[in-house]
Amino acid sequence: MRVPDIDRRVLAVVAGLLWIAPGARADEPRLDPNVSPTFQAVDLNLDAEQENYNGSVRIELGVAQPARDFLFHAEEMTIDAATLTGPSGEIPITISDAGDRGTRRATPKNALAPGNYVLSIRFSKPYNTRAVGLYRALYEGRHYLFTQMESLDCRKAFPCWDEPQYKIPWQVTITVPMQQEAISNAPLEKESRGASTKTLVFKRMPPTSSYLIAMAVGPLESVPISGLSVPGRIYTVKGAKAMAKHGAAITPRILARLEQYFGTKYPYEKLDFIAVPEYWPGAMENPGLVTFSDKILLIDPAAASMTQKRSVAMVTTHELAHMWFGDWVTMSWWDDLWLNESFADWLAMKLTHEMFPEYRLDTHELGQVNTVMLSDARPSTSTVRRKVDSGADIMEDLGLAYEKGRTVLRMTEEFIGADAFQRGVRAYLDKHKWSNAVAGDLFQALSQAADKNLEPILASFLEQPGYPLIKIDVNQNGLLTLSQRRFVNAGAKAEEHVWAAPVRLNISDGKNVQQRVVLLDKPSTSVEVHGKVDWVMPDAGGVGYYRWVVPADMMMKLAAAPDKTMAARERARFIGNARALLNAGEITGDEYLALASSFSKHPDPEIVNAVIADLGSLKAPFVTDDLAEEFAAYVRRTLGPARERFGFEPRADDSEDVRLMRPNLILWLGDEGRDPEVRAYCKAQAKAYMADPTAVDATIAGAVLQVAAANGTREDLAAYQQELESSKVPAERSRYLSALGKFRDPKLQQAVLDYTLTDKVRPTEMYQVVLGMFDTEAGRDRIYSWMVANYDKLAPRMPGEFLSYLPYFVSGCSEQRLQAARKFFAVPAHNVDGTDANLAKVSDQITDCLNLREREGKAVAGYLKTAASAP
Repeated sequence: MRVPDIDRRVLAVVAGLLWIAPGARADEPRLDPNVSPTFQAVDLNLDAEQENYNGSVRIELGVAQPARDFLFHAEEMTIDAATLTGPSGEIPITISDAGDRGTRRATPKNALAPGNYVLSIRFSKPYNTRAVGLYRALYEGRHYLFTQMESLDCRKAFPCWDEPQYKIPWQVTITVPMQQEAISNAPLEKESRGASTKTLVFKRMPPTSSYLIAMAVGPLESVPISGLSVPGRIYTVKGAKAMAKHGAAITPRILARLEQYFGTKYPYEKLDFIAVPEYWPGAMENPGLVTFSDKILLIDPAAASMTQKRSVAMVTTHELAHMWFGDWVTMSWWDDLWLNESFADWLAMKLTHEMFPEYRLDTHELGQVNTVMLSDARPSTSTVRRKVDSGADIMEDLGLAYEKGRTVLRMTEEFIGADAFQRGVRAYLDKHKWSNAVAGDLFQALSQAADKNLEPILASFLEQPGYPLIKIDVNQNGLLTLSQRRFVNAGAKAEEHVWAAPVRLNISDGKNVQQRVVLLDKPSTSVEVHGKVDWVMPDAGGVGYYRWVVPADMMMKLAAAPDKTMAARERARFIGNARALLNAGEITGDEYLALASSFSKHPDPEIVNAVIADLGSLKAPFVTDDLAEEFAAYVRRTLGPARERFGFEPRADDSEDVRLMRPNLILWLGDEGRDPEVRAYCKAQAKAYMADPTAVDATIAGAVLQVAAANGTREDLAAYQQELESSKVPAERSRYLSALGKFRDPKLQQAVLDYTLTDKVRPTEMYQVVLGMFDTEAGRDRIYSWMVANYDKLAPRMPGEFLSYLPYFVSGCSEQRLQAARKFFAVPAHNVDGTDANLAKVSDQITDCLNLREREGKAVAGYLKTAASAP
């Protein structure tokens, strides 16, 4: 599963503040492997125009030891009939409820002896309408059926053993009305036709976990993917296939590069994609039928922005990496979800940057890493690899499985070398193909390939919360002392740990630079350096999952000549590290603002982007209403050099990195900077875009719509809503959704919030709208009040587990809002599993924000006022 940039922000709601982290869920009974499936056939009667469906399953079972009963999963459905057949014939059986989340107990009349059995079940149920399990969606007046099974939702589609360790062959049969199409993971084996229906029997699948089963039904259309090592197509809803051509064009190159990296051919018989208009995740790695949110996969290449193209490439590479790491070899249980997600995200970053260097992913990803490190610094953080009592809390601290996990893998690859790392990966896959694995299996394979024990490194970062702050001290004789302690924000207290951190040092004597790699696996160690030490950069390559601090004079030397002391990725990391040091109390607020201002003059657009990203995290703690004008002046002054150098109007000779940076520059100058010229430009461009989307460069279209909305009128809001409702291009719809949240007038914001509860906004789109209002305290107050007033309307529109995310509407810098939320969520009707844990994480975030404001608020205010009055 891949959550793209915009959906990460939507899921997090407050991406600059904290990462969404659903807490531990109520325990559910794990299925006893004593009675386990060896094969499952699924036969479904589906019609997208109906509200209900029925079907049957035939599950072959193996019983290892005598059993009085056994458990399986079947949620939100009626069991119409169930039979159990053994070596001696049919066995009377009773089915009863056995706990939460659809766990059922099968009790035979007599205890089952070891051997082979067949469980047959007929069932019926309504289609899900919350975009999980097998669900029904309406698009352009036509109904479709789609699936999303991860993590606990296959059991909502049909009876099964819904845990990843039960990796078995499957065979799916679907009967649909003649005019509808049906697809599933495997190729079609045969088709038979009746008077008004057709039955499609799909080939038997290789061993697969239940959460990876997929299908779709409706008036689908498709385009071929030519040039793959297996047959492939991209499926869409009716009328959308023209927008699938870009995805079809880049996929063969991506799959070929992955086959080359893994040293094996793609392991399944076909590779189809489907673009889904109503979809909570960004994409899902179902083997043979990868599902994508339509706003990611479907683009018009002639009018697509660089950001869109980057997203298609990155998400496609991520999902296809899963075909090996996740599907071919699957985690045994959800505590090793990182085996799927960390690896796929690491390899996707690596190979997408290699294949499409123009997208600048190597530096772009650092914004995501900084965001997750911000929350990972708090006492309430968890671990990448953690105990999971049920699949319901799979998404707890999901950002750790992506950003932290992939950064740790990259750090490890740099430590042992790319060739050794690749050999370890190949050995791991070869040993565990078509089966399950645990963390230790990968640790062992990589260690053997590197000929060194890597478990202390990997385990210390993946199985401990947080990360180290590495301090460098230098004495007069050139002796470097490296020490570590847990990085926490100033004022916070957390349990100390020791990490085994591969620290890559660039050490300069003022003329030459030498690199040293030190495995810091104890509280402190010393490194002897012969000769003078002018400065030390403790994160050579910018690949360490740690923060660092050097003596103040060295910090100034690094910052004064960044092109001489650091490479591009190191410079971007330096800015994020400085922002973290502000949180930790290692530098002051005015020192950080001065540093950011100096880096904003750098000619590299990615460095400007890094500055903008970190400025965004300053708003909540420091930019109160009385400082809004001074902050706007600071933004104009800080980003002025970039405006002069790059301009806010696209140019024919723009480099790709300028095109990627410019939307953020426009947003910040026009919205936060209140630049009248930029605002006028955006207003004119927004009007032109609404008249003809091709009249405005796609790279800036979203930005100009958002800036124009900031000073928009009720008439402007009505125009945006009309364009949203009539748009048939997913990217255009997404731009209007984001822009709706940018209206600043309180009455218009309330109108927008009310609009999200109408049928004009899909449930999966609500948060994208709300997110835009989250950048001011007044906006956060309004969102929270709206959530409280409309809780009973929000709850039915969301998957049940998503209700535990609602405490994140409290985030920001308001103790008053936090206290009100504690009372609201104390009401049992508002408190689903995970709510309390999430509220505790929000409390940590608010405490950090208020502490930072109290500690540095005066210094920042003084700096901003001085900067605003400067000529």
